[in-house]
Amino acid sequence: MSLATRYLGLNLRNPLIVGASSLTMTAKGVRACAAAGAGAVVLKSLFEEQVRLDTAALDQSLEAEESWHSEVFALMEANVSMRYGTREYLQVVRDCKAATDIPVIASVNCVSTEWWEDFAGEVTAAGADALELNIAIMPRTLVTTGAEIEDRYAEIVKVARKTVRIPIAVKLGPYFTSIPQVVVRLREAGADGFVLFNRFYRPTVDIETLTLTAADPYSTSDELAPSVRWICMLAERVSADFAAATGVHTPEDVIRVVLAGSNAVQVVSALYLQGVKHLRVLREGVEEWMESHGYSTLDEFRGLMCQARHPDNEMFSRCQYIKGLVGME
Repeated sequence: MSLATRYLGLNLRNPLIVGASSLTMTAKGVRACAAAGAGAVVLKSLFEEQVRLDTAALDQSLEAEESWHSEVFALMEANVSMRYGTREYLQVVRDCKAATDIPVIASVNCVSTEWWEDFAGEVTAAGADALELNIAIMPRTLVTTGAEIEDRYAEIVKVARKTVRIPIAVKLGPYFTSIPQVVVRLREAGADGFVLFNRFYRPTVDIETLTLTAADPYSTSDELAPSVRWICMLAERVSADFAAATGVHTPEDVIRVVLAGSNAVQVVSALYLQGVKHLRVLREGVEEWMESHGYSTLDEFRGLMCQARHPDNEMFSRCQYIKGLVGME
């Protein structure tokens, strides 16, 4: 029995990718993930703003704060120090590549294109096997249109593709008017794969201290449904690889998204809650299901439930839920 898969042209021993997080910010952490059975790792993200801070004074960067990544505001407002800059990040890439033989994917949170030329070549030279673009542009004004934001996404991918020779994945949020159109456009701009979906920073209001605080730090399996829906609808219709993210906690979650057509899954919250040893639980659970259902490889059941193979199934596209769930008019 084999759980081997291909994602972004990379050979993975299994589809379990440890997503960008503090679990993957050091060679020691990456080595622990690999020892626990990870198929690949995505290194803790480098924020574009960190690249800017390496080349400009902090006050100059703050003057252009409207273009900053949404998550950086929370970090700055909380006076949280950035853990490393570009030079340190490139050394982390080199150290992690030396520490393990599983694929190491670099990750950048970005909102613009100006800074790519030098850093892109450096991250490739450092040995990253692929690059994940975590793009999350916050519409902070009342006049910014959805089309303008999508144009910026496409331009970022296009510039990255011109400067990077390694595979590129784009980690998207679920908040687009037409996810299929955005995916197709970014594929045409040069993306090789997509991570669906990003779980953005979620602020809430503390009604006692009257302050903004972080809400719901960990995902649950209930949050996986959007990834299942859209991977079902896009797999085998778009010539790209897909990884499911947000809500992968159990072997059943992994099986579900592979049936939808996913090449891989990204796991973070489950590992924070259960430890990296939980990777073994996920792997063995998938193997047990495969054995009980007569499958020997992932390819034998990957995409069995995708829309491309069930074009008449209205459950993929229904927005109204009552009839779809319980058959009621």
